[in-house]
Amino acid sequence: MTRKASLYDICDQPILEGECPTPAGFNLRLIYKKLAGHPVLKYLILKGCRHPAISLTEISPYQEMMRKAMQANADNWQDPLWIETTFSSLARLLDSIENPRWQQREKAEQLDNELTRTDLQKMIDNCLQDILRIWDKDKNDPWFPVAAQVELSGDDHMDGKNFINVLQGVGSFEYKNITVLFALMRCFLMTNPVRLRFIRRSYRGICEPMSASFAWIWHRIAFSDVNFFEHLLVFLDSDASRRHYARLVPVLENLLRYCVCSSQEWLETPNNHIRHPAITCLPKDAEGRPLCRLSEDALQKKRDLGFGDFVPDTDTTFLTLAMARKWLVFVQREQLTADKVLLEACESLLNYPWVEIISEYQVGGKYSSNPPTILITKPLDYEGAVPIWFDKTFKRDGRIIREILGNEICPGHNMDILDAILVNRKQWLALEGENLAFLQRLLDFHYRAFASGNFCHETAFKYYLPEIYVYYLGRMYRTYSTLADIDKRILDPKGKIEDMRRIAQQYCKDELVGYSLNAFDAALAVSALVLLAYEPRHDGVIAAGLNVLNQTMGEGKGRHLYRAYEWNRMRHPTRILVGSEVATSLFVLRACTEAMRYLKNEESINSGT
Repeated sequence: MTRKASLYDICDQPILEGECPTPAGFNLRLIYKKLAGHPVLKYLILKGCRHPAISLTEISPYQEMMRKAMQANADNWQDPLWIETTFSSLARLLDSIENPRWQQREKAEQLDNELTRTDLQKMIDNCLQDILRIWDKDKNDPWFPVAAQVELSGDDHMDGKNFINVLQGVGSFEYKNITVLFALMRCFLMTNPVRLRFIRRSYRGICEPMSASFAWIWHRIAFSDVNFFEHLLVFLDSDASRRHYARLVPVLENLLRYCVCSSQEWLETPNNHIRHPAITCLPKDAEGRPLCRLSEDALQKKRDLGFGDFVPDTDTTFLTLAMARKWLVFVQREQLTADKVLLEACESLLNYPWVEIISEYQVGGKYSSNPPTILITKPLDYEGAVPIWFDKTFKRDGRIIREILGNEICPGHNMDILDAILVNRKQWLALEGENLAFLQRLLDFHYRAFASGNFCHETAFKYYLPEIYVYYLGRMYRTYSTLADIDKRILDPKGKIEDMRRIAQQYCKDELVGYSLNAFDAALAVSALVLLAYEPRHDGVIAAGLNVLNQTMGEGKGRHLYRAYEWNRMRHPTRILVGSEVATSLFVLRACTEAMRYLKNEESINSGT
């Protein structure tokens, strides 16, 4: 019987023993040793993964592929034809993979019982206790930890065409190298189901639970903090008795300060050269030391893998712009004694022509200087959308590298841009002239995603799942509801937002709550339904989501209420989940707070309280 090949049969000779004449080849050797050479991964899992379709006598085409990767120079990696020709054999292997059904979902029974006000208050109190306990762990520099978990099984939607597109679309050779290595690992893991079970198993619900916490990479980034800020602000805004103001206002200021001040860097737009701030993922202090709570070991791993620097992203920047406005309004309305330096920083950040800035990136807009280079989010029509990353150039060996991570379209990011512009519509003159034209093109992009049903496809998203996008629509819809009727007609004369709302409500009812959910799914579903003003509110749909939250409370390890779940993710170079136990508690706190206001305010009114 012919012996089948392993990853090491193919790669060791070209990578470990071959010549290494280029910087790209040196990097490939380094990361191969660190990734594939890790003793646990190599000897417990990958060494025993042999590909059923590749015998030892048939490995020469794959060895030649890796030999070419070792000898590749910068010109090779920028040549689309060289990439397609060199890696065609690996692309075919990816196309042959059959994906298991990871998400286990069954039709849910409709329950008539609705949680009492006492039940909801208990969940809110328990979540708040868990949240503040984590915040208080570091008295000198408190933070909410978030973890990244690499899924070596890879992205289920990374077929050969997408793989080649990613290689052609990213800018740095480090990123290209790890894309190749992770794609190879995926091919061997996915054809060995026994070994695959050590890496990934099926689970209940939509968002994947995170496991193997010993391998998590902990960090603090503005994207997480700005979302946590909003959840706590929603809770504080509902705290009519102001019981928690003294405790939570400093937390809110810390989170917002990290986003607005610590994570800010300066860019210039690609066409009109408008100098403006933006919010980055890996901020540094004045001495160049990282502020993102990554260990030095984790930082070095990021550098080796091509993630040593991040382009500021449009999503985090516009989320921060929305929260800066909401904080200014909240402080003024509540007459809070707040950090004046932070308030001034918020005002300064808002004082830029943000619609004009972001319009330079719009697909189908006035400019075409920064198009998406990676087209894996299918079957979306990109017209009117904005790519994820701002324009930022890097210099290396006399060359200018644009978009080191590539650039791509993800609809969730674009919903945050739409919401932030509506929140700041008056200051930015968003409903006038060219600004309005930009906004309506962006709205049309979202409308087509919902009206076509494309928003339901997991393939349409890089960083999120469809339920996150629907929740983001709910957040935007609440903002839209604050517009005067005349402004609603100016923005949306054909009622597209109301159509999107109806489609999203039906999706929440039928596809989310209609089937089995886990705690994170349920928190998103409840928040989305309330934000979208679902009626009839007491028909059991919202109650079904709340019951899941109540029944799963206590599932977390240690003293945590809930498990960590896939909140956001990356789809390439492999599947990376991002979340934490405290993140789940914050999302559940938001959901229960929204539900208390929406379901129980009638009881307060009827009882005279």
